[in-house]
Amino acid sequence: MRTSNAVTTAVEQWETAEQVARALMRLSWLAHKQFAQHLSQHGLTVPQYFTLLALLRSDRRCAMRQLAEATRLDAATMTGIVDRLERLGLVERHRNPLDRRVVFVRPTEQARTLLREVRLERQRAVARMFDAFGDEEMRQLLSMLERLLAALEAVSSEQ
Repeated sequence: MRTSNAVTTAVEQWETAEQVARALMRLSWLAHKQFAQHLSQHGLTVPQYFTLLALLRSDRRCAMRQLAEATRLDAATMTGIVDRLERLGLVERHRNPLDRRVVFVRPTEQARTLLREVRLERQRAVARMFDAFGDEEMRQLLSMLERLLAALEAVSSEQ
């Protein structure tokens, strides 16, 4: 009898864990989709947004190689992204006068303004999303998500 209860409990725990994993995957997919839609209203893609963020976090200019590393994209992909951002007037390229092979990219004032708008709208959307949660619930949710993230990172490092 005890074995049966232990098996039932293990199965129930697995089913619950599976439901949580499915909910997290749906949550991740939906959040990414909504974020991409939000950015598209501003004429940006997700990779373009993260490229602009990396530029703004750098020292006002960034070598293409550094930009590719910062966004975890390969150099060819980064070149295409920067080409499109340059056509949109959001970045400028400058060659290093000491080494013409090195190209620096820097955001324009238009990019800074655009990112400020995107961030403000995103902050409002996130605030609306969590309106139904109280302060304590938010702290608990954050704590559980941090524990889950640590567990996922531990599993990833073992592989």
